[in-house]
Amino acid sequence: MKAKQAINNIESQIQLIDEDIKSIRQALSDLEEQEQKNSGRVVHALDMFENLQKEVTSDVDRYGSALSEIEKQVGNIQSEFSQFVTLNSSGDPVEAAEILDTAESHIVALTHIVERVPEIVSALQAKLPDQLEDLESGYRKLLESGYHFTETDIESRFQQLHASLKNNMANVSALELDNAIYENEQIQEEIDALYHIFTREIESQKVVKKLVKQLPGYLKHAKDNNSNLAAEVERLGKTFVLNESFSQQLKELEAELSSQEDVVEDALKDSSETQKAYSILKEELEAIEARLKEIEDEQINLNDSLSKIEKDDANARQKANIYANRLHAIKRYMDKRNLPGIPQEFLELFFTASNNTEALMDELEGEKINIESTNRLLEILTNDMNELEEATYRIVQNATLTEQLLQYSNRYRSFDDHVQAAFDESLYIFEREYDYAASFKVISDALEMVEAGVTDRFVTSYEKTREQIRF
Repeated sequence: MKAKQAINNIESQIQLIDEDIKSIRQALSDLEEQEQKNSGRVVHALDMFENLQKEVTSDVDRYGSALSEIEKQVGNIQSEFSQFVTLNSSGDPVEAAEILDTAESHIVALTHIVERVPEIVSALQAKLPDQLEDLESGYRKLLESGYHFTETDIESRFQQLHASLKNNMANVSALELDNAIYENEQIQEEIDALYHIFTREIESQKVVKKLVKQLPGYLKHAKDNNSNLAAEVERLGKTFVLNESFSQQLKELEAELSSQEDVVEDALKDSSETQKAYSILKEELEAIEARLKEIEDEQINLNDSLSKIEKDDANARQKANIYANRLHAIKRYMDKRNLPGIPQEFLELFFTASNNTEALMDELEGEKINIESTNRLLEILTNDMNELEEATYRIVQNATLTEQLLQYSNRYRSFDDHVQAAFDESLYIFEREYDYAASFKVISDALEMVEAGVTDRFVTSYEKTREQIRF
């Protein structure tokens, strides 16, 4: 039994040794495999590193102040490769692989940096300084040419830009590229802002130059118009009662034009004397130009109002004569009807129109004509005449139709008491009360009872043959 147990122990020990040997062999195999992997990877990493070095050394000036830090990081990567070789050759390929991972990461990161740096450096060392130099040179020339600016901090802004360009070099040197790009953008925005200021003044100068040539002529035209209107007001004032607002408006415009003339004369002077920026002058002169257009519109309206006075006067005189003739024509028209009497409605309308015609003529024959009063009287008289004419046609139509229906009723009176009674009533109203509308209604209602539609037949026939008033 003891011998058997001893044999079992020996077999167990032999099995453990076999497993250890297998583990050792596997580890050796893994190390050999890692070494092979490292060998393959290091070739790729070295190619990347070589390309990076070629890129940097091909044109070192492109990297400006960043070159020192780039070279430092290139040296660090070289140290990492040396450390890798030592570890890999001394039998520690796993740690060597970790070092190789780090080196590859650094190569990728530095390659990305190297790709970005030239554009940043170009902007910082060439593009932006050149723009700033052009701006400063242009600014000096503008000052020499008599330009002024509303901004009082331009010189200090130039100094700040120079300082910003210099300070941003530190970001490039430290490879703080995001900060460097941001600062470059801020510098560009400030340069663009200054460029906009100078462009604004240059463009304003062109507008000012054009306006100082045009505005004197515009002003002279406006002042001539004002003088002509004043002369017209004076002429019309001898015949008509004019509203005081005409003269007052012209005085106000004259004063305003004189004030604007002073502004234009100042703009004609040398800019160095006025000490005004062209953008300010532009706003002032454009405001004057716009106001002169408004003034011209006001003068046109004023001229139209003055012209209308004599037109209204001529129209009122013509209408007064026409209406006087119409009154005579209406009177003759009524007289020819041989009516038993004239209705009170007609008499009131006729005498009202006649009185208002005389009132209008009296106004027109006054020492000075009040055209506003004249127009009011004419409007009233026009309404009077329209009412009188309508009443005349209505009265004559009712009277004529009544006579015709009274005559037509003879065919029914002898056997229809209702028609006979209506005949008597209608005739009484017609001959005694002169209410021809009421007389017509009485006889027409009675006839409609015995012959429907008879009234419309007579009305239609009358309207076709109605005699017009001949004016």
